[in-house]
Amino acid sequence: MMQAVEIEEVEVENTPTPKRRSSHASRESPPSSPHSPCPPSPVSPCPPSPSSPTSPTSPTSDGGQEDSTASPASGHGGRRLPNIKIKKQYSKIFRIKTKILQNLGKADRTIDDVFDEYDANFTRQQTNANRLHKEVSNYLRCCRALHGASKGLYETLIEVYEPEWVGHELLYAQAQNSDMLWTDFCHKLQDQTLTPLTAYQQQFPELRKKIDKRGRKLVDYDSQRHQLENLQRASRRDEYKIARARDALETARTTYEVLNKELYEELPALYDQRIPNVASHLQTLYAAEATVMAEFSKVAKEVEAIADKLTKECAKGTYKVKRTAAPRPLSSVEASSPQNTTNSPSIRPTISAPVAQNKEETGRPYEEIEFEDKKVNGNVSQPARTNGEVLSTKIPQGATTEGLPPGVLYRVRATYKYTREDVDEISFEVGEIINVVEYEDPEEQEEGWLTGVKESTNEKGLFPANFTRPM
Repeated sequence: MMQAVEIEEVEVENTPTPKRRSSHASRESPPSSPHSPCPPSPVSPCPPSPSSPTSPTSPTSDGGQEDSTASPASGHGGRRLPNIKIKKQYSKIFRIKTKILQNLGKADRTIDDVFDEYDANFTRQQTNANRLHKEVSNYLRCCRALHGASKGLYETLIEVYEPEWVGHELLYAQAQNSDMLWTDFCHKLQDQTLTPLTAYQQQFPELRKKIDKRGRKLVDYDSQRHQLENLQRASRRDEYKIARARDALETARTTYEVLNKELYEELPALYDQRIPNVASHLQTLYAAEATVMAEFSKVAKEVEAIADKLTKECAKGTYKVKRTAAPRPLSSVEASSPQNTTNSPSIRPTISAPVAQNKEETGRPYEEIEFEDKKVNGNVSQPARTNGEVLSTKIPQGATTEGLPPGVLYRVRATYKYTREDVDEISFEVGEIINVVEYEDPEEQEEGWLTGVKESTNEKGLFPANFTRPM
């Protein structure tokens, strides 16, 4: 049943031009031309028109048969010849049919173990080339991103690094060197690694198309051979169809062998190129990376040296900012400035009373205060002078002065932590108690600073008054 279907399809596809009479001539009618219409006659057939000459069929590119007649119609009723799309569909149908028969074991299949090995090697080589190209492209993108990050970091460092600090110009030079190294490295990756790898990768799609075409031609060859075998095994042999089938088989064999021979030469040659190609790409990539990393190491050492110099200069106190002491509390003697009034003829300074102290404490005579003469509406009196003793260190209001050790003016409690910055200062923690005493040399007394002794360690030194609170 299958053979009968195949023979019928061959007759539809390969309808011969009536060049000669055959045993089936009674069932076939000569072609008619639209230029010279002639009714069919079994006695005197109409000869072909000069405007539409007939010729033997020629094989198609896919191994099928193509009628070279220029006339748009042939046979009974002016049947139109199949166009190119229909021919391709016929070829696909016959190939599918052949593959089904081969899978069912009803048709022979040409097996080439050597070529199958070449094909497997080619597929593996193409996969590796695609993966290598993808990863190198990703590596290049990451290098460009790292270049941008490095450039942004150096720009920020230059802004943070103040111009008066040591090595500012050297830092700017190293930033330029880093930018140049990244740019050169990215160009080398693009030109010396990725571009050759792209050219190597582009060989595979064309060869893959050629391999697929060779597979189609092999199916056509097997199909034509199977059709010839069916015609030869038929009970009624048609020598004309057998001859046509032999011609189609020879054409399919020639097309297949040409492609097969080319691939037998190209596939092993390409497979042998995988080692030098991979070695060349690795050598170029990592040689460029080794060079740029060595240069980056030099840049990093230079930046580290700049940072070391800055640290040493900072330890010497070169860039130390001079401290401004907090405002000193008012002394025990507060002289108010003369106030000018139009109603009072004279102004007298108001002098605060001296603070009571223990008998053990020795007071210091205060210096006389002289005021300049100020006249208001022509009448200004001489300000009065104060006599008596005052303390050089004022005792704040609310401070306890009773029951203290000798020499202690009052006591304070630390409200903030303080770390000394000079050798004549004391450090203390929050909550520590300090006994305030007089300055040893009142002339060296600084505003906002007190002299005291820590109760916990009996350490004596200066400390800022605004870090404590009187008890």
